[in-house]
Amino acid sequence: MSTTFEAIYEPFFYKIENDKDFFVYYNITSDEALTLAKQRAKSLLIEAVTELVFNCNPDIDFTNYDKTTETFFETLTNNEINLLVQLMFEKYLERDIAKLKAFKVRFTPSDLNMFSPANERTSFINMYNQVQYQSNVMISNYASRDRLTGADKIIDYSAYEY
Repeated sequence: MSTTFEAIYEPFFYKIENDKDFFVYYNITSDEALTLAKQRAKSLLIEAVTELVFNCNPDIDFTNYDKTTETFFETLTNNEINLLVQLMFEKYLERDIAKLKAFKVRFTPSDLNMFSPANERTSFINMYNQVQYQSNVMISNYASRDRLTGADKIIDYSAYEY
């Protein structure tokens, strides 16, 4: 069996459904808009996979997928799909953090106070930090459990020399 990228896009789209900018484009059909949204989701998924592989040693190779059919060769568990969606959401928010930083560099502190309330920026950054923390906890939990049974992984100390 295998898991398509579409199976991951769908829960991600539900997570960001209130962001109309992600789904609505001018002067194109709804099918073209969906194609663009899927292209953007694919780039976020690739970033999420990279983040996951960088931060833990998964039991399966997430980087091994069919680029043509956009299908993982493994069947992903619900936990793995949820983890990838969480990481995609973090990467999605990360883009706005970059915009905030660029905006902050471009204007003086008095400009920022006039055009962009500090409380809103702070709230967004705090939300992003919370999402990042949740992602790290999810990666840690995923790395410490068997992907299929959910049982804690046990270290075989007898394999190590003292």
